[in-house]
Amino acid sequence: MTEPTPLWQTTEHADLAVLEHAWGAHRLSLILGAALGSYNRLGNVNALAASTALDVSEGTIRRWVRNGVPTSRQQAVIELVRPPQGAFEDEYSELITARRNLEYLEQNPSGAAEIWGIKRWDEPHDLAVVKLAGEPFSVARIARTEREPASTRRMLQGGQKDTRGHYLPPAEIATFPNYFAAAIARLEILEDVYAYRVRMPHGRLDRGGSKAWLTEAPRKPLKSYRKKGRIRPRTGATVGIRHN
Repeated sequence: MTEPTPLWQTTEHADLAVLEHAWGAHRLSLILGAALGSYNRLGNVNALAASTALDVSEGTIRRWVRNGVPTSRQQAVIELVRPPQGAFEDEYSELITARRNLEYLEQNPSGAAEIWGIKRWDEPHDLAVVKLAGEPFSVARIARTEREPASTRRMLQGGQKDTRGHYLPPAEIATFPNYFAAAIARLEILEDVYAYRVRMPHGRLDRGGSKAWLTEAPRKPLKSYRKKGRIRPRTGATVGIRHN
């Protein structure tokens, strides 16, 4: 019997209509540029790099950017620019687990301290939305509120810097009562920007390369996620989860 393909090598279970809407106008160029790590001097995708990766002509790439990707080639583009199916499956599982852990922590703080106190996950944590330097993409990262400068640098890795090379403050930052509350907020953000997600090239980021999204993606302000997490779960079609 043939072994199933690992989820990290499986093409995303995508709603193409949702992606087509998100990739409209100029965005396909940005997403291709991010996935390939290659832009031209105008900030659009390097047509030569994209044509080589997708085995088409440079003119075809420019036509796709103007008019959209034809149905027959959409799957190839998805495989190139989007996280694999395993990323979305893992995030869905992580969200369910984080919600359960938060409920346990709130109902049994002493027991939670015994389990997670050594990692200090029961203490306040910050969630930061970091806009990547020189690119129209963002990532969300978590760090303990009481942290060392090195932890702040890791949180801001890949972000914008001032003229002296110091990281600028993140685009948004909010404090949550514990790690799980912050994790739930980050995972709900990733659901909300699902159609705008992109997989950065290997080595571009030490953290979060498969969790980046177009900064212009519509979503709530970060502080809104500090409220009680959403009650109604997203459907599989809207967050890339397969139906069994």
